This record gives sequence, C-alpha cells and structure tokens, in this order.
Amino acid sequence: MGIGDRAYMRDSTPERRQLTATAWTLGVLLSFGILGLVDWSTGFKGYRFLEPLELNNAAPQAWQWLTYALVHGGPWHFLMNAFGLWWLGNLVEESYGRRAYLQTLIGGVLLGAIAWWLTGIGGPRDNLHLVGISGGVYALLVVALLDRLENTISLLIIFFPVNLKARWVLIFGTSLAVLGWIFLELPGRHAWTFWNPALEMNPAEAIAHSAHLGGLLSGWLMWRWLGRTIPDAGGAYIIQSQPMSESKEARSPEGPAKTPAEGLSPAQARAELDRLLDKISAKGFGSLTESEKRKLEELSARLR
Repeated sequence: MGIGDRAYMRDSTPERRQLTATAWTLGVLLSFGILGLVDWSTGFKGYRFLEPLELNNAAPQAWQWLTYALVHGGPWHFLMNAFGLWWLGNLVEESYGRRAYLQTLIGGVLLGAIAWWLTGIGGPRDNLHLVGISGGVYALLVVALLDRLENTISLLIIFFPVNLKARWVLIFGTSLAVLGWIFLELPGRHAWTFWNPALEMNPAEAIAHSAHLGGLLSGWLMWRWLGRTIPDAGGAYIIQSQPMSESKEARSPEGPAKTPAEGLSPAQARAELDRLLDKISAKGFGSLTESEKRKLEELSARLR
C-alpha cells in the first residue's frame, strides 16, 4: 500500500492521536488480570472459569496455544510481564511498526507454548497448565535490544538503580532461561534417576523456562526475518532516520549522495515504511524529519 492510499494522507483534518498496539495489548491483559482476581477469589469447588484458556499439557486445545498468554498466575506474575511488555513493546513498535510488534509478540507466545509442551514429552502427563505472556515478552526483548547492544539501561533492583549495557541484559535473560531449563524445569517434569532438579519445586508452580527459550528463539528469528543483518557489514543494520548531512562528502563532485532508501531489501523497505506511517498516525505528519519525509516518498513510490 502506498502512502497515497492512507486515509490520513488524503484528509487535511489533523488525525487524532491513536493508541499504540502496545497500549491495546496492555488494556486486554489488564482486563483479564482483573478477571483473574475474580476467578481466584470466587472459584466454586475448585472450578475456575479462566482455566479453559490455559494451555493443558495433557490435552491441549487448539485455542489454548495462544489464549494461555491472557491468564497469569498471580498479581506479581502479571505486573512483571506487563512492565516488560510496556517497555519492550513500545521500543519494537516505534522502531519497526505495529505489524512487526504484533508478529513478534504472537510468534513468541506460540513458539513459547510449543517449547513448553515439547519439554514435557516423555514425562508424566499430569495436569500441568501454562499461563502468562512471558514468551512474547522474551521475543520482544530480543528484537528490541539486538540493535541497541551498547545502549545503557537503568533497572531498579531491590529499590537500587543499576545501569547495564543492553547486551548484558540479553546475556543475563538468556542465561537464566537456559540454566533454569536444564537444572530445574527439564528434570522437574520427568521422573529421571540420573538427573534431578537442583531445587525441589512444585512443577505446577515452577517457572516455565522453556517458554522463555521459545520466546528468545522466536524473537531472534523475527529479527532475522525483518532483515536486520547485512552479511557484508558483519553486524546489525539499524534503520534509523538521520538528518541529511551537508558535509563535503554529501557535496562531492563524484556524484549525489545515496538516498535514504537505497540499499534496503524489500523486507527492510516495508518495515521502514510501516514505521514511518505508524509515526504519522500517532503523532502527525509534522513529526517527521526532512530525511524521513524524503524516505517516505521514496519508499511509497518503490512499494506502490
């Protein structure tokens, strides 16, 4: 779809600021979080009306592979995932657009569920349920931070602010998921004599590290699919709007400087166009820099 096909580009009336997809997702999660409190408080003879949404490892239903993400195991579980979703979801949506955000989130939820279910194969099929959107949050973590590895992130740990490079946040999150899966979840869900859990935990209340691993893998695949790496450059390619330089190189007699959209693959071009159009939708056309406006024209003509 070209820029001319967008309704807000044909209408001279300023667009009202729209809620982001991240905000909508948080609204849905909050609604189910409130229902969850009612569910736990009023459960009749052990029956909970949100339980059909949870992923049952013994007899999973088709809808449960996604709906389990709407249910959480308690207020702290919900708050931690909601904070991660708000922080990382906004980063991904601002950088790649609404569509990429939703694809990343849903992909992480789905692959996280698959990884959790596969982890239990060969073990006792007792009545274990998976809940929580953390698989999607871990996928967002990868997509959001792989292009910002040197950025400094401030985290509040036990009421003390700690500054860390983004790469260390990724390394810590990945290491925690891998070690937790190997030493806690995997042996905890099987009756092995040669490999036992490092800590005795109730499997029904244990952390689903496998779902986190599935989310990490999904996020990395999504990052690759978005065209975020260029083999010749040997690293991440950041689609970032920069002001047009007036340096000597830009005025070189050897020829005009490359346009902002040159060198982008079709996937990168589509992702960048979506990002710019989402920015217009949220903040108005005037929020674009001159470089972004030129890039928008070129990408719209190229993908029309």
